[in-house]
Amino acid sequence: SPVSSPAFAWEPPPVAEVAGWFPDYEVQALTGRGAMGAVYRAVQRKLDRPVAIKLLPPEIAAREGAAARFEREGRAMARLNHPNIVALHDFGRTAEGHLYIILEYVEGADLSRIMHAEKNGVRVTQALEIVTQICDALQYAHGRGFVHRDIKPGNILVDTGGRVKIADFGLAKLLESDAAAGRLTMTGAVLGT
Repeated sequence: SPVSSPAFAWEPPPVAEVAGWFPDYEVQALTGRGAMGAVYRAVQRKLDRPVAIKLLPPEIAAREGAAARFEREGRAMARLNHPNIVALHDFGRTAEGHLYIILEYVEGADLSRIMHAEKNGVRVTQALEIVTQICDALQYAHGRGFVHRDIKPGNILVDTGGRVKIADFGLAKLLESDAAAGRLTMTGAVLGT
C-alpha cells in the first residue's frame, strides 16, 4: 500500500506515465514516496523479475549536488553485494529529467511499520534476529569503505521470510573518496538521521 505523503509539493507521475519511460518494465503501482522521490513496483519483462523503480523529482535533481548524490547512491549500491542489502540492478536519467535507480523488490514491510503494527512491540527474539542481520550488513559495507549515514527503521526492510534488507544508501559516503564527497556536502553539514 502507498506510503502516506510527506509535506512536499511534488506529485509522483502516474503509473501509466512512468510505464512509458520504462518500456522494458511492466510498471504496476506506486508503492511509496518520500523526501528523495517515489518508488514504483514493476516487473522486468525480459527476466520476469520483480523490481522497484525509485524516481527522484526533477526539481531535486536540478539542485546543486543532488544529482551527484543520487548517482553516488547508485554507484555505491552497485559495489555492495550482500544478502542483507537491497541489490541494485541499474540507474540513470529518463529523457524527462528524472534520475532513477532500479532495485531488487522486497516483498514485506519496513521495520517502522512492523514496530507500529505489533501491539506490544517487536518480540525480543525477533529484534535480536533483525539487529544481527543489520550488523552483519553494516560490517560488510564498512569493510568496503561505506557508511550508510541514515540507518533508521524506515530504511530497514523485512521480507516475508524474515530476512532483513537495508535500503536507501542515498546518503552513503565512500570513505576512500573523502575528497570527492567533500565537494558534495558542505563541511559541517548534517545529513541523515
